[in-house]
Amino acid sequence: MLPDYFEFSLPTRAIYGIGVIDQLRDAVGPWGRRRALLVTDAVLVKAGLAERVRAGLGATAIEIAAVYDQVPPNSTIRTVEDCAALGREFGCDLVIGLGGGSVLDTAKVANLLMVKGGRVQDHMGAYLLGDTRLLPLFLIPTTAGTGSEVTKVAVIADPDHDVKLPFAETQFLPDLAILDPELTRSMPPKLTAATGMDALTHAIEAYVDKEWSPAADGLALQAIRLIRANLLLACAQPDHLPARGAMLAASCLAGIAFSHSMVGMVHGISHALGGVYHIPHGLANALVLPEVMAYNLESRLDRFADIAEALGVAFPRPGAALGNLLRYGGLGFAAPLTKPLGAVDRWFRRQAAKAGIVYIRNLNRQLAQLTGMPLNLRDAGVQDGLAKLEQVVETAMSDGAMLYNPREPEREAVACIVRTLYQARPTPLPVTAADLQPAGMMMTARETRDVFPDADTLYRVLGGFFERLKADPQIGGPLKASRLCVQFAFDPPAAVMTIDARGDEVKIYRGAEFAGQPEVTMRMSGDFAHAFWHGRINLVSALTRRQVVAKGNVPKTLKLLPILKPAYALYPQYLAETGLADKIIR
Repeated sequence: MLPDYFEFSLPTRAIYGIGVIDQLRDAVGPWGRRRALLVTDAVLVKAGLAERVRAGLGATAIEIAAVYDQVPPNSTIRTVEDCAALGREFGCDLVIGLGGGSVLDTAKVANLLMVKGGRVQDHMGAYLLGDTRLLPLFLIPTTAGTGSEVTKVAVIADPDHDVKLPFAETQFLPDLAILDPELTRSMPPKLTAATGMDALTHAIEAYVDKEWSPAADGLALQAIRLIRANLLLACAQPDHLPARGAMLAASCLAGIAFSHSMVGMVHGISHALGGVYHIPHGLANALVLPEVMAYNLESRLDRFADIAEALGVAFPRPGAALGNLLRYGGLGFAAPLTKPLGAVDRWFRRQAAKAGIVYIRNLNRQLAQLTGMPLNLRDAGVQDGLAKLEQVVETAMSDGAMLYNPREPEREAVACIVRTLYQARPTPLPVTAADLQPAGMMMTARETRDVFPDADTLYRVLGGFFERLKADPQIGGPLKASRLCVQFAFDPPAAVMTIDARGDEVKIYRGAEFAGQPEVTMRMSGDFAHAFWHGRINLVSALTRRQVVAKGNVPKTLKLLPILKPAYALYPQYLAETGLADKIIR
């Protein structure tokens, strides 16, 4: 079922990579000679990141003519107007934002003022610019949460009236986004937690809101998967660049997703808490998210069950499983007999959706244990006994995000959620070693990233191991009898290996040595293959999660899995014999 109408576009060029900040010169050529206004904050200037941007531009035609480094954690009207005035003073015709969500939002709205003039309040609202063109905009996030580097929205605080002013303009979509995980490693754990929950909220609300988009659904679910696998790890090990990178990618994907579907009641309440009580946006989202999920549950039950699955909470569906077994096992005539089990499946889906909410509550408790993140409004700084509750409710109910919530927001429901968050005193939840493992693998990216540093190493190690399997009496015979040709395409490192059992003997090919057509192609990373041959990977689950991408006669290949079980014991032995004992996963 599709919505009656949706649009989808990706006008921003996004470049991801560790250290790409130092090669900006390779990305900015199309913009020619420019005088740039660099928008950032004092902390990042002191850390030397502003200078890295200047150095990265190198010998290009782009000159940083002015630096505005006074953006606070929650940007204000005065901040934006001062920033725009500086840009006009120095004749800037390009804007570069370097920082967290507040900095990037400031860069967007300052760009608007530099072109249109006037006050910030004059331009508040959505899609008021018409065909007006703004100055070219480059955004470089140093946090992983807002996704502002790929969105058309901005939020600016009005401290005089305790509200946050929303802006939405297609022209806010930047021309260039630079995603460098190195720039996020200085985030303290508490900020990592809050921004990660901000990204998770974006993804969840994008998936369940009224204006959901099928084009954005996949991005939202993938963002959820990445956050589930990496948020705790990024908080526990701040220098873990693979986890940092995954969170940065997740934030970007979630930003694209909600730009095409909007956010809902979580953001409506969070904006109000930020405006009235100055609660940081990410923290507010973290606290409000499970409460609003519970409120919306029945209106989007199946979608919340999908979210739970992306979070790793999957419940059985016996009716569907039995029906498929009969249908594809040659007993299709009996499949209709499973129809009464549909009610059982529905019950399990509801339990899965509810379990997803429990997962979020527990995740907050784990983040509190790791980072000291508050678990209620009092610990977050609200010390007045909710004297401003009515103001919070009124501000929330008038927030534009409420229009997109899947269930009609009710004043009393908003008040109840805020009261609950004020009174709640949950206990932080311990974090185990298993919680810090990327999903689908029993090792961290750091532990495996050097197993196969290049194609030659992979060919030597796996090629030799495949030859060992071919000669093994338990495996070689059944492998030859399979008459199967399987090609493994690895990346990273970029390498190809083919096992061809269609002839008189099993042959192992490396790279371009094989010129035929395989029956099955399986794409995976070298590290993933390393984990698989240790017996640490469920291949069926990996295929479902797209950790392995297969093309061709996959069912025939899966029949080989029982044959390969002895290989899981042989692989560590082979590594030890070849001087690679340090690569064995213990």
